[in-house]
Amino acid sequence: MSRDADRNKLPRSNSHDNISLNPIPKIIHSKPTSHGAGETSFGAKDDGSTMSSSNEYAASPYKNASSAIAGVIRGHAPGREHITTLSIPEQQPTVAYTSDLLLPINFLPGEDDVKLRDDVTYGHKRKTLQRGELIVTKYRLLFITKSPDPLQILVDVPLGMISQIEKVGGQTRSNISDGAAYGIEVDCKDLRRFFFGSAKEQNQRRNLYDNLTRLIFPFSITKADTGNPLQFFSSFFAWNYKKKICPNETDIGWKIYNKVQDYTRMGLGKNGDPNWIIDTEINKNYSLCDTYPNTLVVPSSIDLLRLQNVATFRSRNRLPVLSWYSRETCATIIRSSQPLTGLNRKNQDDIDYLHEIANANKNQNSKLFILDARPKVNAIANKANGGGYEDYSECELEFHNIQNIHVMRESLHKLHSAIRHGSQEDKSWFNDSANSNWLAHIQTILTSVNQIVSFIHNDKRSVLVHCSDGWDRTAQLTSLSMLMLDPYYRTIKGFMVLIEKEWISFGHKFFLRIGHGDKNESEQSPVFLQFLDCTYQLIQQFESAFEFNETFLLKIAEYLYSCQYGTFLLNSEKVRVDMKISEYTMSAWTPMLEDHQIYTNKLYNEKLDQVLRISCSSEHIKLWNNYYCRYMSDHQSTSDNIIHRTSTLLHLRNRLNPNQHDDESSQPRSRSSSYVGSGTQYPNPSPALRKTKE
Repeated sequence: MSRDADRNKLPRSNSHDNISLNPIPKIIHSKPTSHGAGETSFGAKDDGSTMSSSNEYAASPYKNASSAIAGVIRGHAPGREHITTLSIPEQQPTVAYTSDLLLPINFLPGEDDVKLRDDVTYGHKRKTLQRGELIVTKYRLLFITKSPDPLQILVDVPLGMISQIEKVGGQTRSNISDGAAYGIEVDCKDLRRFFFGSAKEQNQRRNLYDNLTRLIFPFSITKADTGNPLQFFSSFFAWNYKKKICPNETDIGWKIYNKVQDYTRMGLGKNGDPNWIIDTEINKNYSLCDTYPNTLVVPSSIDLLRLQNVATFRSRNRLPVLSWYSRETCATIIRSSQPLTGLNRKNQDDIDYLHEIANANKNQNSKLFILDARPKVNAIANKANGGGYEDYSECELEFHNIQNIHVMRESLHKLHSAIRHGSQEDKSWFNDSANSNWLAHIQTILTSVNQIVSFIHNDKRSVLVHCSDGWDRTAQLTSLSMLMLDPYYRTIKGFMVLIEKEWISFGHKFFLRIGHGDKNESEQSPVFLQFLDCTYQLIQQFESAFEFNETFLLKIAEYLYSCQYGTFLLNSEKVRVDMKISEYTMSAWTPMLEDHQIYTNKLYNEKLDQVLRISCSSEHIKLWNNYYCRYMSDHQSTSDNIIHRTSTLLHLRNRLNPNQHDDESSQPRSRSSSYVGSGTQYPNPSPALRKTKE
């Protein structure tokens, strides 16, 4: 039986076999990838949220990675007759099994059921090119060409990567002309865009649109229930994947970050600076601030009652706490949210607390420096809504004009539009991309980071960083400053710890900012993507200072959206603990630790442990082409050139240092942690992990 005939024996959605085609000579191939609230308000805020009190093809399974889950779990063939009933609402039935498709692709463990099959045409810029079949699993959307054409997979995209689905063409049959485009257009968060033409009869487009919406945007239909872990996680492929890989164990990636250990490494704790205390009690059970971690570092002189008073005077109870400590200068990076000063309100406990933070630095000879990431006009506007800023004579305040989440989202949309509709050989493309202001925003962020680093390292001054709520722009500035100040965070493991610490445990709202399972963009913003972009800029200027390479950043950006792992699914540490995330999903760090050789920068020099200071000029801040432009038809990846250049430089270095072996030069050592070469080895995968990789 032919492959096409075998596919056709299975049930499918409405189809139409007589769709006329209007092919054009060039077929656009999609590059295969590894894939994937009502609060009490005081008014609108600068970052677009509201202010209230704190209660708020792959040989390896790692190289690839949602419809709502079916009400039963079926096993692989043979044995499909075994059915285990679960109390999970049925939203989309299984129409086939991936094992029956006979496709040249290795589906992931857990990617067993096909949720949708439909005959469509695939097109570029709303022009039909190829006739074939649309296939949707729990993890991905595929377009497969049909006989008599050679079998090709032209589209392979994780469902989590899809941002919008739009109907194209007339809304009623009466106003549809024969030559007009008619079907579904799919936009992706990684700039890809696909057009699938459908039949104008039998309600095929409406059925296709409705089914795709249920599969890809379950939380646009029913609000996410973060009080029910099984119901919530079953909406994501990460749950299916975990059940197949390591159902009864916690994978190593969830254990990579130890709060007390990291603060102790900095020079704090029992044998460290006595002016600071690592406190595991004040936010136990997240009672003081439910969007902060359960372990906080505060001045040792402060008592619990005053801490509580300070917390109530800060948006979302996000009081100032230590993020990083310098052994060399005793200066600190402090993070918080805005004070609730309103039009004319002060809190003496808040003023005294900032004074104690300044005094905890024995080298502090001047006022505490406060870097407010917002434009001043926005901060002033927030005063009318109950927010504000520190107009304290005891502190030095400066605003840094980093725009809010809505401006950043619109900027990325403009960049996407410029890239989709232009060519890198076209002068207007450069103008359009510049008009998006994306690189200007990157420059502004990095300029602010440079100032923080200068205050800490050169002036030995402690710096308090905040924006409105302290979980978007604040996380960008603190994490990038730490990356430039501390060489440990420039290692592979250290960078993972940095993300776990400053982004995940301190409450960056990944679920809302990425828009997992929800097409509503009101809370979405590329804040974390900007952090990765800024890190890329640092690597370009200080290549030998980083143990990881660009491929490492690209993989993190992929896992950010793909929903294969649970690392970037939820909004705060408390929600992760309450939802038992490590029991339902795997960590994105687990496969990356195992495959660390892929992400290792062979030019890394562990002796380059100095503080970095990046050039923020337009000449040096460049578009991250290998990320934003990788799906442009005329894009040529620079990765091969980088690998060739690296090999040449390593060869020259070995000629200059004949006593240094090649294997030593390609195995970097970290001076700042118990990492490779200093006692700790990379984790070996469990038998289940090894089996799936084989």
